[in-house]
Amino acid sequence: MHGASHWQATPYTIPLGVGAGLFVILGVYLLQRRTARRLVPGATLGALLLFASGLWMGMYALELSRTDFATKVLLNQLGYLGIAPLPLLWLAYVLRHAGFDDLPRTAWVGLGSISALAAGLALTNQWHGLIWDGLWLSQQSGYVVLVNDHNIAFTGFIVYAYILIFVGVGVLLRTLLRADGIYRKQTFGLLVGGLVPAIGGVVYVADASPVPGLNLPALAFSLTSTAVAWSVFRHRLFTVVPIAWESAVESMDWAAIVLDSDDRILDANPSGEQVLARPLVDSYGLPVEQTLPSAVMAAVDDPSRSEVTVTTDGEERDFLVNTTQLGDDAATSGTLILVRDITARKERERRLKRQNDRLEEFASVVSHDLRNPLTVARGYLELAHETGDDEYFERVEDAHDRMETIIEDLLTLARQGETLTVVSPVALRTVAHEAWDSVAVGDATLDVRTETTVVADRGRLRQLFENLFRNAVEHGSTSDQTSSGGAVEHETTPERDADSDSLTVTVGQRGDGFYVEDDGPGIPESEREDVFERGYTTHEDGTGFGLPIVKSVAEAHGWSVSLTSSSAGGARFEFSGIETPTKSDDETVAAESTDD
Repeated sequence: MHGASHWQATPYTIPLGVGAGLFVILGVYLLQRRTARRLVPGATLGALLLFASGLWMGMYALELSRTDFATKVLLNQLGYLGIAPLPLLWLAYVLRHAGFDDLPRTAWVGLGSISALAAGLALTNQWHGLIWDGLWLSQQSGYVVLVNDHNIAFTGFIVYAYILIFVGVGVLLRTLLRADGIYRKQTFGLLVGGLVPAIGGVVYVADASPVPGLNLPALAFSLTSTAVAWSVFRHRLFTVVPIAWESAVESMDWAAIVLDSDDRILDANPSGEQVLARPLVDSYGLPVEQTLPSAVMAAVDDPSRSEVTVTTDGEERDFLVNTTQLGDDAATSGTLILVRDITARKERERRLKRQNDRLEEFASVVSHDLRNPLTVARGYLELAHETGDDEYFERVEDAHDRMETIIEDLLTLARQGETLTVVSPVALRTVAHEAWDSVAVGDATLDVRTETTVVADRGRLRQLFENLFRNAVEHGSTSDQTSSGGAVEHETTPERDADSDSLTVTVGQRGDGFYVEDDGPGIPESEREDVFERGYTTHEDGTGFGLPIVKSVAEAHGWSVSLTSSSAGGARFEFSGIETPTKSDDETVAAESTDD
């Protein structure tokens, strides 16, 4: 009748619609995780499997809701876009889940062509009738259903589909018997989700359905959709890494990277992403050697090389690499790589080694260098007792002074080493004058040509200047040293008398640092690499610890020090990498300098 409604209500429409919607939502959820960090290979296959099931169920729900023949036939045909690929997607995911995903590409192409052929034959059935050779409407329990009289192509597809289904069920049963924990629950969810519809299909194909024409496999999918949804969220169905990964590994400071049995990237925690050479979403399924730095790979291949050094962002960092085999069969086997940043620990070890070296030098000097002046003092003391000559007591006093100098230098290195106490803005001019006043400089003069303020440990910076000034006076002046009260300071460049033997030491500014130079005889280029070595000296009264102290202070501040010649031919020590304070700090230091 014209104007009559073509819609009908059936007891199966709502369960089918809800199941179809649920499967589509789950598929979208998995695809959204495809761009997230925790997705592992297999989730895309799972999403496609859910979409195919949802499409089939959705088309059948619409078919049941319609009463007109033409629309029912069209929806029946469109349903095959979900039915045809479903057995293949099922088998592909099951094999992936169980670890048997090494089927040749040609085999997948061959199986896929059968699914594509089945879908094509269903959509063009009106021209050849190979899928259905008869379609009609039947009134069943107050609603209209479409009855299909299947032909040979349908029979062939059913044989193909159930071969794939039973192979998948067999693989899952084998996996279920050998798996445990969360993996066993995942496998059981897959088995139920596939086995129940398969049983419904057998009943449908055998024409044993209590309602003729009713598609039992689609209804069975609607019944299992809730169980599948529960498994997706509770047991991470359609992903390989269990839920325990998030709670146990995600928060680790160690970088954790999971590989499958073929050494391909499965997953990584946030720290692990920092180790990978590319983003995690681009690393899934790639061979590990394409994603990890070569140094880390060397440790993975050779466990004896567990500590490696990697350059990241232009900085060398130390890592400890451990590998652990996971599982003992194809279904669960893989490798867990743990990478820990031990840069801070290695730096502490290196610092401790340097401190131990200093202690060894201390012991060496105590046992050797101090023994010489001690022997001299003992010898002159015996002569003084024998002769009563006071001159010998002066020699004893000189030997004691020599020992005191050695001990002070050694304590400076052994106690303070490379450590700093309070770092603050200090004026180079002020500290240089303080250091000059504490050194016996004879008739040498100081010329400060900088108003620079630097961020430094004031006490250690003063030590640096004291040792440089002492070194310049000892090696550069030909006149006798006097007390510090005889030191001469000049705020501006002095006009030095050409006939004078007095030494001038200059402190000035250069680039990102400062320099200290003198106009003495200088240091031969062949000896410049040695002067910073502890114990090296060319002066008969030198300890060989002055310039090593200078280098130690510079390194403690993060500065670089180099030795060259001054324009007058003397020694010139250049310091670079100096940190300067803010403008407000500069004003404070300037005020303090004025007060001084």
